[in-house]
Amino acid sequence: MTRNQVLPTGAQHELAPKGNTPVASGGPHSEVIPIQLKRVPSGRPLRRVESFRLLRPFAEVYYRLSWTTRHTIHVVVNLYVIVYIFLTVPFRIAFYYDPYKNSRDEQSVRQWTEELSAFAVADGIADLMGFFQFLAFYRVWRNTFEKMKSSARSEVVKKPPTDSTSISPTNLFIRSSSFRKRRGKTKWTIATIESHSSMTDGVAESFLAQRKHLFARSVEFVFEIIAILPLELVPLAWGNFNALHLVRVTKLCRLYRLHRYLARIAKIYADRAWVQHLSSSGVDSLVRTIGVCAGLCHWVACGYMLIAHAQCGIDLTACDENVETSWVVRDRLFGASVARKYGRTLYWASRTLVLLGYDDVTPVSNAETIYAVVVTLFGSSLLANFLFLFRFRNARYAAYSAHVDNAREYMRLQNIPRAVRHQVTAYYNYAWSTHHSLDSEEALELMPKHLQSKVVSTLKASRIKQVCFLMKESVEFTNMLALALVRRIYSPEDHIIEPKANAGMFFVIRGKVVIAAFDGSKPNECQEGDFFADMCLLYPEQFDQKAVAKTFCEVYVLAKAKFDEAITQFYRGSEAEVRSRMAETLEKYSMQLHKMKKLLGLRGAHESGSRKSSMGGSSHSLMAEDVHSHDSRCGASWRLPGSSFCMHWNAARLLAIIYVAFEVPYFGVFISMSGKKQIFMIQPELGLRFMLTLLVEGLFGLDLVLRSRFFAYMDPDVMFNVLQPSLIFAAYKKKGFYFDLLAWVPVGLVLDSMSIEIMQGYSTLFRLLRLFRIRWIPSLLQDLSDFYGTSSKVHLVVSLVLGVTLMLHFVGCLWFEMTFLSHEDPNIPLSSVMSNFTESQCLHEATRFQNCSWVKFDCYVHIGTVFPRENPQSMYRASFAYLRSVYWAIVTLTAVGYGDIVAYSTAESYFAALWIFVGGIINFGVVGAMSSTISNVLATHHHHMEKLNTLNTVLERMAISEKLSSDIRRFYHHQFTGRKKTYESELLSHLPDQLCYEISSLLHSDSVKSVALFDSASLEFLKEVTGKFRHRSYQNGETICFEGDSCREFFVLLQGSKINVFSRSRRVPVRALHGGDNYAVAEFLLRRAILCDSHCCLSRACVRHDSRAV
Repeated sequence: MTRNQVLPTGAQHELAPKGNTPVASGGPHSEVIPIQLKRVPSGRPLRRVESFRLLRPFAEVYYRLSWTTRHTIHVVVNLYVIVYIFLTVPFRIAFYYDPYKNSRDEQSVRQWTEELSAFAVADGIADLMGFFQFLAFYRVWRNTFEKMKSSARSEVVKKPPTDSTSISPTNLFIRSSSFRKRRGKTKWTIATIESHSSMTDGVAESFLAQRKHLFARSVEFVFEIIAILPLELVPLAWGNFNALHLVRVTKLCRLYRLHRYLARIAKIYADRAWVQHLSSSGVDSLVRTIGVCAGLCHWVACGYMLIAHAQCGIDLTACDENVETSWVVRDRLFGASVARKYGRTLYWASRTLVLLGYDDVTPVSNAETIYAVVVTLFGSSLLANFLFLFRFRNARYAAYSAHVDNAREYMRLQNIPRAVRHQVTAYYNYAWSTHHSLDSEEALELMPKHLQSKVVSTLKASRIKQVCFLMKESVEFTNMLALALVRRIYSPEDHIIEPKANAGMFFVIRGKVVIAAFDGSKPNECQEGDFFADMCLLYPEQFDQKAVAKTFCEVYVLAKAKFDEAITQFYRGSEAEVRSRMAETLEKYSMQLHKMKKLLGLRGAHESGSRKSSMGGSSHSLMAEDVHSHDSRCGASWRLPGSSFCMHWNAARLLAIIYVAFEVPYFGVFISMSGKKQIFMIQPELGLRFMLTLLVEGLFGLDLVLRSRFFAYMDPDVMFNVLQPSLIFAAYKKKGFYFDLLAWVPVGLVLDSMSIEIMQGYSTLFRLLRLFRIRWIPSLLQDLSDFYGTSSKVHLVVSLVLGVTLMLHFVGCLWFEMTFLSHEDPNIPLSSVMSNFTESQCLHEATRFQNCSWVKFDCYVHIGTVFPRENPQSMYRASFAYLRSVYWAIVTLTAVGYGDIVAYSTAESYFAALWIFVGGIINFGVVGAMSSTISNVLATHHHHMEKLNTLNTVLERMAISEKLSSDIRRFYHHQFTGRKKTYESELLSHLPDQLCYEISSLLHSDSVKSVALFDSASLEFLKEVTGKFRHRSYQNGETICFEGDSCREFFVLLQGSKINVFSRSRRVPVRALHGGDNYAVAEFLLRRAILCDSHCCLSRACVRHDSRAV
């Protein structure tokens, strides 16, 4: 792009027009404001680096990069400075600043260390970047201050007008176009009225906002001045190098920029899906809370170490090793490295914030105890915030899941075919992924009326303006047409319009539509923002094309009847003239479009020659093939997704993947040992485990062949099955075919069969590649859940249990592996030395020599035994060690904190700190999800009980008789117990029209056959009528209809129902209706009044009714 081009310095500059150039500030009636334009250099970006000749090549490369890349580099560099300050300033003060050093000899104070050299280089880079940040901020602050100053000066000179007659060009900064019109000629609108009435208030509010903005900028400027001060020069001049760590505290004034840089990254990548997901309300709060807790762990750890160093000095020489005056003495950190100190403090900080009650690294002194109490109270508030976020961030998804579960249960009870269920589930998934709701206009309905009108104008009226013969129509007429637009949804392969049978035009909101001739030739594709069938508003009989939905489509439909009604109402008396003018405009537009296509070398109106047409043709042909060749593919039904064979195969794959997920880590940690790790004396052998692994790998090998050549897949956009092997393999490659192939390579099996000890390590490495298959577990669980109709609550519980179980398994294996990261002296007889060890001695050994770990202390001290390497009859075998490891992971995850297994070595401390922090988040996430699931399961029952309690209170207060009260309670009870069987209206309320007709036809086909009026009707008519039937339930004694009411619906009774027909005048039963009978058909057809009352005489009557015109 031209904005990224770099021009040489000596290049010619673009010259802007000189003199007074008129610039319009508004529309055609806007006032002209004279301004003076200046010369603008085209090579401006390189002027800043002209003085640095060495940086010019880098600048040229930098400005050739894309806008996103350049701004990302800029933000990341600035973010590095803030993160560096955030991490290093408390770390240096806590671990390198010695408060006792100033009182010692002068030589120790003036000693320069290697750490200071490393920090000096990093500080110099950060301070240089901070200086450039300050210069950029100073320019912004100066411009803001000057603008505020000039605005204040203008407010003093220019007094606001006292009435409308005093408004003149000298009193306003920018004139509105409507001000120049004569009185009585102005077309007032809500916007202009609001601008006139609130002009003075708006100026005042704007002035106050500017003052607040300037004050905030001034505070930030003070922070920048404090941060830019070179206070390091003072200790350098005095030679007090120890104070260099302390004076860096002023750099923390720049931390206010952290939020700004993160927001800028989100702005740069605002169009990416991951940014939009992280920016949603619940996820955004959750990510912020996790980030705050992670940063807080670091600062809390540094504070805990600072208290200890303030008491004992940085080398702990100020404290007696035999008297526990601080936690560092109890933890035996004498002579410990900075890495170990930080690991132990981080271990304590994560435990305290998560409220995990171990008994190691505990406070001793008063200051440490007070500090621990404060951190614990603060951590409890953060964890409560976690629980709230995890429980309530998915409230919208919980409502969606409840509707989906009820729909699945209803379709299962009504024996709806599995193919139709799959279509319903696919639409629900589409609606959630697109709108995060079942109703895309739900947010519009929640808005106030005045905002709804603005949104409707944006969404609908702007689309009306795209039509050639409606572009120049008035705003009022356009708004009338916009209000007449109706939103409809179509599933893939649904026929939207048929040739010469359409009476309206369509605007594509979302999705793709294929427009073609009746025989499928000359296809064209309409996408989001396009419209078609506009000719039908004027000449519906001349439209000879058909439209088929290629994907899930949402369209606005403007019916011809509504269009004609709007013309009649708005252009009363001149309808023919308006239609003639619109037809002439359409004809001219068509002629111009034909000439343009002819000029571009195109042959016809539908042969555009573009990729859109070719795509439309290929897609349409694929859909036609999928529809018409169904019978020829019946023999390959086992290949189709959702078939019984595929689902059983997926179940076998899921079990095999779970087996691999458990077997690979366990084998690599507890079985495949060599050298000093061989403490259990286990030799891999060709036993049951090897044969089961061989069988599983054989299954995955066959799965590679089937899924790359034979198993069809459903295209998520067009919702049809793809059976061509080349397309199947291409789709599988995009989903990770090479990862699965790499996981299947049988190198690990070959090395397992070789009894060579040196090969065991390589076998474990190749076995780890099999863990790539774990990525298939969520999709397999979802497919099996859809196939068996499992509710979302059960699916969530199974997913959580399986995910947490796998996580505990992995953590347990890694926790045991941390043991072997310590050093062990093979010459020391462990059984004789460690059997009498105490926890303090183990910590001392871990600090000095890194040769004491939790496994050794647990085996020799807690259990009181030895490893099988020393005694083959020992109970501390691999399986027992695995259970102890998983036991620690579970105790840590649930925050029980028995304290019998704790971290000793440095590696164990870091790993324990990480798992405690992550486990705390998982724990409260699982608790929040489970509590939300349980509350959703019981919500309906709780609401029913609350309704009954309220009803009982009202009935008792109003002194209703016991018989009537019992009838009322029975009514609500039957309504609650039969809610699943009467879910039809809720199910069909959100589905596409044609899918509603299909489900309704399946449900009410028997009811239509019982109506004698429809015996001679055509199949198309019966299909249309059946789609309009709805299910309704009545209870004993309930009135269905009254005598004399206008008949707008007729009824068909289901089996087991009974209705009595009474005459209101005689109050005697006239007729009794049973299951299979119909009532009020003749009255409905003739639109007459109902002759008799109808009452239900059973405990319940279920009827089908049609409330629409037949």
